[in-house]
Amino acid sequence: MNILFTSPGRRVELIRIFRENWVEGSVFVGTDSDETAPALYFLDKSYRHPYRIDEDYHELVLSICAENSVKVIIPLIDPELPVISKYREKFEREGIFPMVSSYEKIKIAMDKWETFKFAKNLSMKVPKTILGSDVGSLKSMNFPVLVKPRYGSASKGIMKFEKPESLLCFKDLLNENHIIQEFIEGYEVTVDIFGTEEGECIQAVQRRRLKVRGGEVERGVTQKDPRINDIVEKFTAHYKPRGVINVQFMVSKDGVFLMEINPRFGGGYPLSHHAGANFPKLLLKYIRGEKLERMGMNYVENFYMFRFDQAVYVSEGEKVKLL
Repeated sequence: MNILFTSPGRRVELIRIFRENWVEGSVFVGTDSDETAPALYFLDKSYRHPYRIDEDYHELVLSICAENSVKVIIPLIDPELPVISKYREKFEREGIFPMVSSYEKIKIAMDKWETFKFAKNLSMKVPKTILGSDVGSLKSMNFPVLVKPRYGSASKGIMKFEKPESLLCFKDLLNENHIIQEFIEGYEVTVDIFGTEEGECIQAVQRRRLKVRGGEVERGVTQKDPRINDIVEKFTAHYKPRGVINVQFMVSKDGVFLMEINPRFGGGYPLSHHAGANFPKLLLKYIRGEKLERMGMNYVENFYMFRFDQAVYVSEGEKVKLL
């Protein structure tokens, strides 16, 4: 069952996990905008795609799948998700399974304002949030606050303001493409979820972030908080993901707050895998239509991950040539 990883970047460990748990003899294909992406050196064949993802991107992915008899697509960065999801049925007609949720659900995850409204409608705790264009409502906000790009990812472009007057200095730069969100003091827990479009939560692993670098967890530990598990069950029942997603929470003295939805493999998934959540195996069963047994919080608690850097060393002639 040949598989395509789009924009694998630095996700070497994820590819290694798939190698160990996927169908033997499968061809591993990748596509990236940068030939120096380390993960390309752990794939069988690699292609180039444009740095900027647009509507035509799905045609390029389709052609790569056709050329390599690819049956499964694993998108790994946010900008790809809306495009691949929008054309999901087109892929399926060619016998290809894109591991991506429905277009409507992707839009909820990609838009932080829609994420806020989705959680609010389910009566989940979420930081008080207003649009950047609604500075008139600042008087109702508790400071400090965070200003975030409404459609941003990887913690880019986030600014913290301690007082209203400091934020008001920037009010002319804010618009409906920003959100203003009350700052939650606490610690972050990311939950890796394997769910189905019937709303079943097959397995969910909570991992507390101990140290973050560049928006991705560098050190973490698994935990089992029943409060978070209850929220995840409710969330999955309504979000109905297709396969793997991860959801970020902040835990404070006031409770558990839903912060963000990332409808793809998270960068810290390898910790969940080594703690007992084999999502590639679950994905194979899901694709084949086999019965999935609910595993809940069946994983090792207090299991740690301490990441460190490794490198790929090649001569000029050994560099990957993107097709």
